[in-house]
Amino acid sequence: MPHTPSPKAPSLLRAPLLALGTLAVAALALAPLAALRAQSLTGHAPLVLATSARTDTVPAQVVDGEVSDLFLKGKQLEVRYRNTGTVATIIEGELQVRDENDEVVLAVSFAEARRIDAGRSEKFRLAMPQLEPGHYTLYAVVDFGGEMMTAAQAALEVRK
Repeated sequence: MPHTPSPKAPSLLRAPLLALGTLAVAALALAPLAALRAQSLTGHAPLVLATSARTDTVPAQVVDGEVSDLFLKGKQLEVRYRNTGTVATIIEGELQVRDENDEVVLAVSFAEARRIDAGRSEKFRLAMPQLEPGHYTLYAVVDFGGEMMTAAQAALEVRK
């Protein structure tokens, strides 16, 4: 007589197969989560390094300045200097008077070792020098510690 499987035999095999299938699906389902977590952690790592290092967020220290004005006010010359950099600087300032041949006929200091904070302006006043009649050029020259100096100039005519 041929052997016929009993109806209970397939149900006995079905349970372990179902369990194995469920385990396989669960493993596949968890694999993407593990990959996402790894990407997420890797994605945050550079932010932590950049935050802790902070080398790229420190502003550069800029040493810069300008003589913004030079004018006669009564019997005094007024020189206005502005620190346009990002750090305080020590300045030296000199007024130069040059004749028509561009020869210095007079030089007067108006600022010696004066500290000017970043973004601040200062006014310097000095007495108008006595000059012979003629055409002159006045230069207010300031050394602020940068690669170059800054200056303003003004033409002056002295009459009899």
